[in-house]
Amino acid sequence: MYPGVPFPKNFSTHAKTILKRLFRVYAHIYHQHFAEVVQLGEEAHLNTSFKHFIFFVQEFNLIERKELAPLQELIEKLTNGNSKEAALQR
Repeated sequence: MYPGVPFPKNFSTHAKTILKRLFRVYAHIYHQHFAEVVQLGEEAHLNTSFKHFIFFVQEFNLIERKELAPLQELIEKLTNGNSKEAALQR
Protein backbone atom coordinates (compact mmCIF):
# COMPACT_ATOMS: atom_id res chain seq x y z
CA MET A 1 0.00 0.00 0.00
CA TYR A 2 2.95 2.18 -0.66
CA PRO A 3 3.70 3.74 -4.04
CA GLY A 4 5.35 1.21 -6.31
CA VAL A 5 4.61 -1.72 -3.99
CA PRO A 6 2.06 -4.21 -5.34
CA PHE A 7 -0.95 -5.26 -3.31
CA PRO A 8 -0.55 -8.53 -1.42
CA LYS A 9 -1.93 -11.60 -3.21
CA ASN A 10 -4.60 -12.08 -0.55
CA PHE A 11 -5.74 -8.43 -0.61
CA SER A 12 -8.99 -9.23 -2.42
CA THR A 13 -9.92 -11.90 0.11
CA HIS A 14 -9.25 -9.56 3.02
CA ALA A 15 -11.16 -6.70 1.41
CA LYS A 16 -14.18 -8.94 0.77
CA THR A 17 -14.14 -10.11 4.40
CA ILE A 18 -14.01 -6.54 5.68
CA LEU A 19 -16.87 -5.46 3.41
CA LYS A 20 -18.98 -8.46 4.41
CA ARG A 21 -18.48 -7.51 8.05
CA LEU A 22 -19.36 -3.89 7.31
CA PHE A 23 -22.58 -5.09 5.67
CA ARG A 24 -23.40 -6.92 8.89
CA VAL A 25 -22.92 -3.66 10.79
CA TYR A 26 -25.40 -1.96 8.43
CA ALA A 27 -27.85 -4.87 8.90
CA HIS A 28 -27.55 -4.59 12.67
CA ILE A 29 -28.16 -0.84 12.58
CA TYR A 30 -31.23 -1.22 10.36
CA HIS A 31 -32.68 -4.11 12.37
CA GLN A 32 -31.87 -3.02 15.90
CA HIS A 33 -31.31 0.75 15.93
CA PHE A 34 -33.32 2.26 13.08
CA ALA A 35 -35.87 3.82 15.45
CA GLU A 36 -33.05 5.74 17.14
CA VAL A 37 -31.64 6.77 13.76
CA VAL A 38 -35.07 8.12 12.77
CA GLN A 39 -35.45 9.86 16.14
CA LEU A 40 -32.18 11.67 15.48
CA GLY A 41 -33.35 12.57 11.97
CA GLU A 42 -30.35 10.84 10.40
CA GLU A 43 -32.06 8.18 8.27
CA ALA A 44 -31.28 10.01 5.03
CA HIS A 45 -27.56 9.93 5.86
CA LEU A 46 -27.68 6.24 6.78
CA ASN A 47 -29.65 5.38 3.63
CA THR A 48 -27.29 7.36 1.39
CA SER A 49 -24.22 5.78 2.94
CA PHE A 50 -25.72 2.30 2.61
CA LYS A 51 -26.81 2.94 -0.98
CA HIS A 52 -23.28 3.96 -2.01
CA PHE A 53 -21.90 0.94 -0.18
CA ILE A 54 -24.30 -1.41 -2.01
CA PHE A 55 -23.58 0.06 -5.44
CA PHE A 56 -19.84 -0.35 -4.77
CA VAL A 57 -19.96 -3.95 -3.58
CA GLN A 58 -22.32 -4.97 -6.38
CA GLU A 59 -20.29 -3.22 -9.08
CA PHE A 60 -17.19 -5.19 -8.13
CA ASN A 61 -18.92 -8.40 -6.94
CA LEU A 62 -17.42 -8.09 -3.46
CA ILE A 63 -20.26 -9.67 -1.47
CA GLU A 64 -22.21 -12.74 -2.55
CA ARG A 65 -25.92 -12.26 -3.16
CA LYS A 66 -26.87 -14.71 -0.41
CA GLU A 67 -24.99 -12.55 2.10
CA LEU A 68 -27.13 -9.54 1.14
CA ALA A 69 -30.42 -11.39 1.68
CA PRO A 70 -31.23 -9.93 5.13
CA LEU A 71 -31.56 -6.45 3.60
CA GLN A 72 -32.58 -7.39 0.04
CA GLU A 73 -35.95 -5.62 0.25
CA LEU A 74 -34.27 -2.42 1.43
CA ILE A 75 -31.57 -2.74 -1.23
CA GLU A 76 -34.20 -2.98 -3.96
CA LYS A 77 -36.07 0.01 -2.53
CA LEU A 78 -32.98 2.21 -2.21
CA THR A 79 -31.61 1.31 -5.63
CA ASN A 80 -35.00 1.56 -7.37
CA GLY A 81 -34.23 -1.73 -9.04
CA ASN A 82 -31.09 -0.23 -10.60
CA SER A 83 -28.69 -2.62 -8.92
CA LYS A 84 -26.79 -5.26 -10.88
CA GLU A 85 -28.79 -7.93 -9.08
CA ALA A 86 -32.09 -6.44 -10.23
CA ALA A 87 -30.79 -6.20 -13.78
CA LEU A 88 -29.82 -9.87 -13.75
CA GLN A 89 -33.28 -10.90 -12.59
CA ARG A 90 -35.03 -9.18 -15.53
